[in-house]
Amino acid sequence: MMGLEDERQEREQAAPSRWLTDAARALDTVENRVDRAASELFDGGAPGLSDQHRAQIAQLMRALIGAIEDDLRIRLAESLADEPRPELLAALGSATPIAPALLERTRLLREADLVAAMLRRVDEHRLALMLGRDSPYHVADLAQRLLDLGDGAIAEATMALLVAESRRYDQFGDPALARTDLPSGAHRKLLWAVAAALRHYLIRHHAMPDSQADLLLAGAVRALLAEHDEIDTLDGRADGLAELLAQAELIDDRLLADALEEGWLALFTAAIAQRAGIDSAGVWSMITDPSGMMLGTVLRAIGCAREAAVTMLWRIGSAEGIDEEVLIARADAFDRLAPREAAEAVLIWRLDPNYRRAVIEIGEGGRRR
Repeated sequence: MMGLEDERQEREQAAPSRWLTDAARALDTVENRVDRAASELFDGGAPGLSDQHRAQIAQLMRALIGAIEDDLRIRLAESLADEPRPELLAALGSATPIAPALLERTRLLREADLVAAMLRRVDEHRLALMLGRDSPYHVADLAQRLLDLGDGAIAEATMALLVAESRRYDQFGDPALARTDLPSGAHRKLLWAVAAALRHYLIRHHAMPDSQADLLLAGAVRALLAEHDEIDTLDGRADGLAELLAQAELIDDRLLADALEEGWLALFTAAIAQRAGIDSAGVWSMITDPSGMMLGTVLRAIGCAREAAVTMLWRIGSAEGIDEEVLIARADAFDRLAPREAAEAVLIWRLDPNYRRAVIEIGEGGRRR
């Protein structure tokens, strides 16, 4: 019987037409990975994540919920400062978490964008470490080159991205995810979910009237929502720098290769997205495509030269521990893939992410039936 590794190598050595046929399936792989991660995290489903993945995502989730709960508690305490309820104020100021235990019993934490953001953060951290970027204060040669260009806007955007990247590590160097770096939809849903958990606590344990709890929590959530700025998220800062670099015609193959070599994955992803006309989340899905097919396809579609493209494919593959024979097969497949075919294969990735998700749901649902 053919083993899984043999099947993967046979698939990657197939003709480019097979790659193009499988391009749409790569979309499903992305969504399925998020679904599997959610299932395993909350249901103890079939193993797919490593123990380290599970532990890091669980820690991210706890830290994220805890940070939101703390922010809401502070605002609630400020609103209740004049209330003659010292026991309530003391409870709000305590270190005992309220929301995690309540939310873990629900399906509210299975939000696809939330799980995807956490999975991406853990994957980025792991790959960056493999590529040698092991510190939030790592200013590599490429960053210094950008700062030395003499372009004030690019220098400012570079520094803003470096600052945003510093939020990706906790005090122990493990991956972190600030609530302000969440996609707006996931951020909004998680804020309201934590608020609902606090509502339950205030009403059940402190006999607060429903209407009072609702008004207090709504005001606190709206204040936190007003602080969320898509431009100041990590992805927003990376996209902003990439846009400036594109306007200055500086996103060449060397910049892509250097960003990857130095483990600057936020810029690497955003720069490819800018050249390809694809959203950064879609490009990240291509970078982490388990078959290794989609990164080569998008690099061919943007006209990346063979030497740079193969170097990048090899660099990521070797960092991931992929066998040399498989990496050679990926390079050969890149050589055989025509630019026009590559452009057709990535077309759907240039369209709205909601459309991509609907295509997956409708198409895959039909095949299963």
